[in-house]
Amino acid sequence: MITVTKDKIFSLTNRFFSYVFRVSPEGILEHLHYGGPLKTPHNVAVHHMRTQRETASNFQGSQYFNLSDTPQEFPCFGTSDYRFPALHGRNSDGNTVFSLHYKSHKIVKDKPRLKKLPTARGGDSETLVITLEDPRHKLTVMLSYTVYRDYGVLVRSAKFKNKGDQEIQLQHAFSSALDLPANEYDVLHLHGTWAREFNEERISLPKGRFVIDSSRGTSSAAHNPFIALLQKGTTEEFGRVYATSLIYSGNFALSVEKGEFEDVRILAGINPFNFHWRLKPGKTFCTPEALHVYADNGLRSMSHIWHDFVRDKISPTRFRHVPRSTYLNTWEAAYFDIDEDKVLDLAGKAKEIGVEMLVLDDGWFEGRQDDTSSLGDWTADKARFPSGIPALASKVKAKGLKFGIWFEPEMVNPRSALFEKHPDWVLHVPGRKSSLGRNQLTLDLSRPEVTDYLYEQIDAILCCGNIDYVKWDMNRHMTEVGSAGLPKNRQREVSHRYILGLYGLLKKLTEKYPDIVFENCASGGNRFDLGMLSYMPQGWISDMCDPVGRMDIINGASYLYPLDTMAAYIGPSPNHQNGRISSIQTRFLAGMFCAARGVSLSEAEIDAHRDEIMERMALAKSTNVDMVGGRFDRLVKNNNEVCWQYTSRDGGRVYLVYFHILAAPNLPFRRAHLTGLDPDAVYVLQEDNTRYQGDALMHNGMPMPYVATGQVKDDMRYMSKGDFSSYLFIFNKEK
Repeated sequence: MITVTKDKIFSLTNRFFSYVFRVSPEGILEHLHYGGPLKTPHNVAVHHMRTQRETASNFQGSQYFNLSDTPQEFPCFGTSDYRFPALHGRNSDGNTVFSLHYKSHKIVKDKPRLKKLPTARGGDSETLVITLEDPRHKLTVMLSYTVYRDYGVLVRSAKFKNKGDQEIQLQHAFSSALDLPANEYDVLHLHGTWAREFNEERISLPKGRFVIDSSRGTSSAAHNPFIALLQKGTTEEFGRVYATSLIYSGNFALSVEKGEFEDVRILAGINPFNFHWRLKPGKTFCTPEALHVYADNGLRSMSHIWHDFVRDKISPTRFRHVPRSTYLNTWEAAYFDIDEDKVLDLAGKAKEIGVEMLVLDDGWFEGRQDDTSSLGDWTADKARFPSGIPALASKVKAKGLKFGIWFEPEMVNPRSALFEKHPDWVLHVPGRKSSLGRNQLTLDLSRPEVTDYLYEQIDAILCCGNIDYVKWDMNRHMTEVGSAGLPKNRQREVSHRYILGLYGLLKKLTEKYPDIVFENCASGGNRFDLGMLSYMPQGWISDMCDPVGRMDIINGASYLYPLDTMAAYIGPSPNHQNGRISSIQTRFLAGMFCAARGVSLSEAEIDAHRDEIMERMALAKSTNVDMVGGRFDRLVKNNNEVCWQYTSRDGGRVYLVYFHILAAPNLPFRRAHLTGLDPDAVYVLQEDNTRYQGDALMHNGMPMPYVATGQVKDDMRYMSKGDFSSYLFIFNKEK
């Protein structure tokens, strides 16, 4: 997989891609190729020509050689490259000029793990470690590249070490740089806000820099840490794609720069805005891992590469291919008006509708009657839960259900015992009144005493042994980012240190309780990223439970994230976010392919739709094995139709869901062309035993149900009249 010539040409090659670079005569790492796999990668042509560039400066006296358009592996600023650099900072001379030259390399079997940061797992992989050095300032940068035999993902990170006797101040410390040749590209990214996450936007790459980033302390819903460069005209089935993401949950930046000579640079890593790391002599700084995917058969092939890798190398191994339980969440049934008796009543409802778990949401802890108080005081309210949470969990489990519970550990209300005792434990700055978000302040997780307190409080609940699931919520972004635990000259380290503290806390809890399913939530998708998914097998992707809104969100998220990592439930109608009225069926089918499926409704609505909810939950339980580890495909997505395909991991069942959003008269007849089937096999439609040949379903297509507004003929397949109709096909492959 990794080979090196005597001329220092490095090749990382598997069946998905080749990644090739060399050490130039000047000692610079010069990028040569990233794309389809090459049989003789060391013979790849050098596309960058050495020629006189008017107004360009020759690099350190090398005639006809400048860095302003040279494709590099880890560029710096100040020595003839004016593009945005991967490394920028203040050196021991007080200026910002660094020059990194090749010093050595080694090839490591498998993949080393990073300290204090989540990291992709190894296995049947090799890692190339290149050491670069600035000899004047005694700064070394170790670039790590991991290639896997069976995955189309290249993993990169950088480690900085100060070997000198004076401090170096890092301001840009990116994880990776990828310089691509001049070409016309489109950029695909995912943007949004609360309840409108993962909106896909595709634009033509302009000259200059295009940046998606976060300075909110979380990866955020505004821009998910994912970006893809697409060959012009790329579709689901056609085109070259270069995609990048990060295993990181804090302030990040992904930038794409089209230079004056139309070369393209992708940088991925910690956001340099408001970041400053003081690297003392002898100390090291590690960046989070950046992941790169090359796919040459369109967006569908890109997503399959991501999905396989996230499932197998990032999500916790304990829950890989493990079916998730159906559940009833107490939130929409009771909100803050919750007590022990109501929980037990809802447990009875859960048994009636056939779900497997009862989840106690917000409102269970001391003094919590609304969102203005008590966050941070993680003990059961004595008046409403006199038996305590462990005893309540035992009573719920005695009914034959699993038990889950909600926490929001990273926040505190000013009206709380914790804040009264430790007002300095929140993020704040001297002389400024702290801004509130949802009546909350952010606890300072950069301080070990704070994460120790949170561990003790959560452990006191989980240690009873009756907790099967934890919903870990986070409902505000950081403001007044400062820490009483750090000196003045380290305040711009707080955001990153917070994330390190969070990761340390999650690691400690999930290692002690490996069988508890932790679900990541941050007002929905405000921190849905590969860093959090390294500790938690699933996440609440959005508070938008309206099915039409959910379709857009899931469709966008599926470019990177497998649906194994997503949770969905049947929420209220009219929907609380947009007031839309929709059927139980469409609300359920919008989340059908998510691994975790459930219900969060008032008792009155459960009673009104008991039989239909029971039917949907029975379907969820009967398909829960299929909904982990399978293949998801986007078939149709336009303003009025969505069609998705999901194929079970063993290929034995194929699910096809079709949504028709707004009804209209005299519509055309539609068909969906399935993908990835066995062309020689027969697929039997479960509802009426109609037999279809695999090649016919792929090439001729499956007729979609018709939304009729007038008279209909009985032997045709129709959808419900009116708006927001949906239909599910299930095919069983004949053995």
